[in-house]
Amino acid sequence: METLRLLRDAINYIEAHLQTEVVIDDVAKAALSSKYHFQRMFHALTGFTVTEYIRNRRLTLAAEELSGCCKVIDTALKYGYDSPEVFTKAFTRLHGVSPSAARKKDVKLKSFPPLSFQIQIRGVREMNYRIAEEKGCTVIGKEVIVHSDPQDEVPRFVEQIWRDGTHDAINEAAGREAGSLLFGYHYDFGEDGGKRYLMGCELAGDREVPYGLTVLELPQQTYAVFEGYEAITEDIEIGTGILDVWRRIYAEWFPSAHFEQVEGPCIEKYNWLDEQQVDSKSEVWIPIRRKG
Repeated sequence: METLRLLRDAINYIEAHLQTEVVIDDVAKAALSSKYHFQRMFHALTGFTVTEYIRNRRLTLAAEELSGCCKVIDTALKYGYDSPEVFTKAFTRLHGVSPSAARKKDVKLKSFPPLSFQIQIRGVREMNYRIAEEKGCTVIGKEVIVHSDPQDEVPRFVEQIWRDGTHDAINEAAGREAGSLLFGYHYDFGEDGGKRYLMGCELAGDREVPYGLTVLELPQQTYAVFEGYEAITEDIEIGTGILDVWRRIYAEWFPSAHFEQVEGPCIEKYNWLDEQQVDSKSEVWIPIRRKG
């Protein structure tokens, strides 16, 4: 109940400031949360980043005003766009028509209503987790910037590096056996709504890093580790079940736990459970600290 109330407070804060500058730190404060934790909780529960949500709400209201014959330049300035060109590009991307066209009759526009959060019965299925202390380490791998839909962009990126040999090259550079599963690292959640995702593994010793790979330094950290389970079949590929683990962490575990997320990469770890490489175990590692 408390989490729902705080999320509603954050949404109400956004709605009250759509015509002024909206600072994500202030939105997080309305939810009595850190910026880092709030951004990840919001994205996990809604599928949108905070920045995307604010942009879509502004462009929804802008479309309503344009249909009432308001001037494009006045509407652009009202909703925080410094130039009609930037406004037109963002408006067209969401609505599929230009702001000028939106002023005409019988033009189809998209509506993105304010979010609402409802009470649901949760906790029917148990969640297996543990608290782990990890030393700092150096990770190498290949990264991509995820702009909008991680459920689509990340699997395509993973498939690409499997096919083009990058996956094997990373394992070779790290001194690991070919075919070993790499881990996924989510980090650098930017103000523009994008975030970096790296597929890689820990670099052992003082091995050299090949050109073209990214180096990520992980600090010593406390993690909450959540278990998942994947089975490779014709219909299910590795990583699909982990989406449900992510959702339940933010929808069920954090609201009832005495921990909060802290800044640092979140990790998806995968390991084969058999020599035939059919079944695998997945884990989600989230950096945390105890509240208060």
